[in-house]
Amino acid sequence: MIHSQRGKRGFITAIILIVTALIVLGFFGFNLKSIVNSPTVTANLSYVWGLLVHAWNIFIVTPAVWLWDKVQGVLFKVTS
Repeated sequence: MIHSQRGKRGFITAIILIVTALIVLGFFGFNLKSIVNSPTVTANLSYVWGLLVHAWNIFIVTPAVWLWDKVQGVLFKVTS
């Protein structure tokens, strides 16, 4: 019970920090929409997204498919 409350506090703290950061950025005149829509940021985000997708396919999907094939092979041998 104590552990679940600690996790909830961390989530609420993260939300409060994000909202506070957005308020501070707005106070200093930063427009997040124009920053995110700039060509440089868009290109950088696309590049990082491509790296994440590639890493996901190499490090998560490939071993998971291999493991699933092994599990199916064992299950098929047991049921036949």
